[in-house]
Amino acid sequence: MVIDTESHVIYRLFPQNTNPGRPMTFRASWHEFNGDLFAAEMDRAGVDHAFLISYDAEDILWYLTTIQHATMEDCIAGRKYTLQAVKKHPSKFFWFATLKDPRRPDSDALVKADIDDGALGFKIFPAYFPLALTDAALMRVFRTCIETNRRIILSFEDPAPPTTPSFSQYFEQLNRVLTEFPGLKVQVNHAGCVDPLSEAAAGILDVVKRHDNVILSTAYLGMVWDDRWEYPYERYLARLKRLRDEVGIEKLAWATDWPWLEEFFSYPQSVDCIRNHASFFSSEEKDQFLGLNAWRFVEDLVPQYRQARIFQNA
Repeated sequence: MVIDTESHVIYRLFPQNTNPGRPMTFRASWHEFNGDLFAAEMDRAGVDHAFLISYDAEDILWYLTTIQHATMEDCIAGRKYTLQAVKKHPSKFFWFATLKDPRRPDSDALVKADIDDGALGFKIFPAYFPLALTDAALMRVFRTCIETNRRIILSFEDPAPPTTPSFSQYFEQLNRVLTEFPGLKVQVNHAGCVDPLSEAAAGILDVVKRHDNVILSTAYLGMVWDDRWEYPYERYLARLKRLRDEVGIEKLAWATDWPWLEEFFSYPQSVDCIRNHASFFSSEEKDQFLGLNAWRFVEDLVPQYRQARIFQNA
């Protein structure tokens, strides 16, 4: 079994007609990456399932405006668009919603609607609110996920201290959350968004080693991709090896962040570099990394998910 633990479907990112400076090689600016295409790519690569994470411009507004100096018009995707793919390919995709600002007065209702519709959990960008991970509004969401047996996916992208906590502060806060909620299953994307080959990685690696209820998803490790298009991506593999050596294979899960890095690798290459070139993994470790760890993360939710409201209304 092979499971991609971070993926998205997107109609347009930074559309060419309003962003003529975007290179044509960034295909999402002119090319649709929809559920049909992704399902076909998964079949071609021998990938069984994917954690399909929905987000819209509001969810990533901090990134759009602060990092890209863009606007809400520059991301055309979201919950409604993603659920079309989920309903059309129910055997392929496990849906995760992105949490709206938990301080909104309708936050509890929105969370409940996503749970009722079948979301296996919530992706949270704490810096995009911006909030500390231990803010009361987020702690309330964590309690709801415990009560409803849902998962949390965290991405510590783009912190900007002092407006947001720093990476090290977020890692300290994650330790507190995992300690207070030992029954909460958490996936941390991009291995914490710090380069595993850097000294800064010690903070997230220490937290992951302390707790049994957290795994690291491994797309775009540390938000660094310095292999460019040089298959089999030796720097990426070196980062994976460091993670395996530090936290153990049982804490790691394969991911691609499709289609964000599509300009550098084809979807089959993203999995074949593990199958054929990650010589530091045993065959058993490859099985764990490519799918078994992710399956254990969601396995008990799948039967209920198949009966979710989104599929009843398909």
